[in-house]
Amino acid sequence: MNTEQHTALDEDRDIAALLGVVGSRPSASAAAMASARAAVEAEWRKTVAARQRRRQFTGWAMAASVAVGAVAVWLVRPLVQPDAEVVASLTRVVGSVEQNRGDGRWTPLGTAGAVDGGTQLRTGSGGRAALQLANGVELRMDARTLVAFEDSSRATLKGGAVYVDSGARGGATGPEFVLDTPAGDVRHLGTQYEARYGNGELQVGVREGRVAVQRESGSVVADAGERVTFAGSEVTRTALPPNAADWNWVAGVTPPFTIEGRSVEDFLVWAARETGRTIVYASSEAAQQSRNVTLRGTVEGLTPDEAVHAVLSTTSLQPQIGPDRIRVEAAAR
Repeated sequence: MNTEQHTALDEDRDIAALLGVVGSRPSASAAAMASARAAVEAEWRKTVAARQRRRQFTGWAMAASVAVGAVAVWLVRPLVQPDAEVVASLTRVVGSVEQNRGDGRWTPLGTAGAVDGGTQLRTGSGGRAALQLANGVELRMDARTLVAFEDSSRATLKGGAVYVDSGARGGATGPEFVLDTPAGDVRHLGTQYEARYGNGELQVGVREGRVAVQRESGSVVADAGERVTFAGSEVTRTALPPNAADWNWVAGVTPPFTIEGRSVEDFLVWAARETGRTIVYASSEAAQQSRNVTLRGTVEGLTPDEAVHAVLSTTSLQPQIGPDRIRVEAAAR
């Protein structure tokens, strides 16, 4: 046995002697044990309750921060969202015309106002509308027509008919404008034209200038005085004079021409272009008077033919409106 083992035995004997002198430890009473348990349980419950309060406060704080954030986003939203682009303005509305601004609701359209990008317009059985696009192109909608406006240079014809006037003359192309249809995209080449779509068939009639219709199979060009019909893969061409009865609906929604301060000649040029006619002066005197006479008043609400008779009745000029021309002569003195 080594020294370390002797030391351990001596320590054990000392502890045993000490315990013999002290005696056994008295046991706690039942009352004391119950009191201790109650104290421990009370302290435990306080600790748990405190933890729950901290959790609830944290949850409330998080919920409050989310609510404040939502309110802040709602308040700042009008400041960061750009205003919708105005792509067109109404120049005339006839009958029932409705608009859908993208929220799925169709509401009646007033007689004047702006049209934002993303807006759809539709006309009823007796409704028509005339619009001036922001790029200067004029567009008119026939009855039972649905058009979606993307921006001032692009729109989609979903059904019905539209009349497009680029405003360009003398072979100029004018502002760019593309009319999308399910049967092809129509691009003007400086022109007045009608596009009519229904039952899977697209008809494009050209009154002035030329148009190009782009399809999956390629591009088809239509010239003034003809109508091109696209039915599936079949393409047919027929004659369509600029003064044909097929154009008559356009006159029913013609925007008013401002005659105040304009010459008779300016007015007649407008009327002739609106009706697909040419102007013929019976004499040099009649031509001179048309350039010199200044007009007053308004022709709002009148068709071009009605306006010609109404305006010239206030002058010394007399019109004779034929199928393809407006003949103007000076009244006999």
